Amino acid sequence: MTSFILFSALLIQSQSKPATTDKEPVQASNLSFRLQQGQELVYRGLFMEEANSSRVQFQRSYRVECRALSLGSDDNSLEVATLTTLKQRANPTASPTVSSEPPATHVRLEILKCTNRGRWQPQTNQGLMPLSGPPTMENGFMVEIPKNRLTEKDTWETSEDGRPVRTWSVAGWETLQGVRCLKLVGIQQTEDWEKPRADSNAWKRTDTVFFNPQSGIPQRFERMIETKDPAHSTPSQKSTLRCELETSLFYPGQLFEDRKKEITLAKNYRDGINPYMEDANRYAKDLSAIGKRIETQMELQTPTPYRESIFQTRKLVEMAIKGETQDRVIVPVSTKGLKVASIGTMAPDFVAQDFMKLESVRLNRLHGKPVLMVFFNPKSPLVDEVLAYTQGIQNGFGNQITVLGMSVVEDQAKVKKLMEAGKYKFTVLDGSGLRTSYDLEATPKVVLLDSEGIVKLSCLGWGQETQQEIIREIRKVFQE
Repeated sequence: MTSFILFSALLIQSQSKPATTDKEPVQASNLSFRLQQGQELVYRGLFMEEANSSRVQFQRSYRVECRALSLGSDDNSLEVATLTTLKQRANPTASPTVSSEPPATHVRLEILKCTNRGRWQPQTNQGLMPLSGPPTMENGFMVEIPKNRLTEKDTWETSEDGRPVRTWSVAGWETLQGVRCLKLVGIQQTEDWEKPRADSNAWKRTDTVFFNPQSGIPQRFERMIETKDPAHSTPSQKSTLRCELETSLFYPGQLFEDRKKEITLAKNYRDGINPYMEDANRYAKDLSAIGKRIETQMELQTPTPYRESIFQTRKLVEMAIKGETQDRVIVPVSTKGLKVASIGTMAPDFVAQDFMKLESVRLNRLHGKPVLMVFFNPKSPLVDEVLAYTQGIQNGFGNQITVLGMSVVEDQAKVKKLMEAGKYKFTVLDGSGLRTSYDLEATPKVVLLDSEGIVKLSCLGWGQETQQEIIREIRKVFQE
């Protein structure tokens, strides 16, 4: 009995403690996201969404599992496979049990690249978090971290193409289950959040990431998205997500190769059926052959957790052959509703890195004089002519206008070499994350803003007439 009491006391003492706030000041900390090849993170949590307006009322919740496997890395970037699995709960208020655990409602596998500062590359709208409904691809464990050392109350800004700039801040230290984490809070909201307009919805997103500086990965991430109906001051819809790090394991040798092979197969099968899905009746034989190939391959391949994505592809094939449609509870984020630059409207705000000074530049902070943005491809045969013309604008108008070269390719070494070879003195930024908001289907493209940030010219292509038109529009802006 004495031994039992002592053993029980030890168990109670060793139980995980709730999060506690550390009151000591934040010391300078240089954070970086670190994953070794073969390291896998598994986060599990709960997503809840509710709407309570005169038009829509509902409540639903999902169990969320996010796996992130590092496929390889170099000095500047990581290649990460992410598998997001959602399981809808029939009764949001009931506690889940093993016997009541539902089958997967949605599975999505993506292979992405990110920097060791947590910035996804390339930035496309497929990685945007939906403002309503559960996440199609959960990447909340990644937060873009600045290169400078963080101290208490430090703030920095990050961009999402077509959405408002997000402001991050250091909110101190907290201890989660015995792990000391730096608490980072990000706020992103529409300009009309405080004063809603009558013709559009307003929304606000709050991210909280508990980052473990020792391991280089977050211990927990949370997200809350609130939406207000037009002309309403209180939120009509709200979603919350909270995910905890459950495991961080390293898979060496064949264990890693099995996972990597199954991830590659899953992507190949999913991409392989796309050409046939629009007309499944016509390509029924082709789809059937793909289904049989999946079955055969699965018998030979060692199973891993990433097989769920292959199973979903097989299910899509079977349903397409039968003429059935999948019950999709997930609506992928589209470009509709994202802010796009157009003449007569305020230019979408962004934060972009200065390739030469290695610092961030925010567009809204350049208001006060006209801004000329010249989007170019550093690998284009026209690049020297475009950059020389841009330098001519800078020389001709001097401090009356802000000239920005915007590289649509994130190749700092190439851009720096071009700037030094031509002895160009204007600012050149990384514009690779602005393809949606500035409609960059081709380059060169020139966008002119007046001193208040209103788009006055959006010109695609290059030639003598184009160059003359740019000069005319700049002079018009000065005369207004």
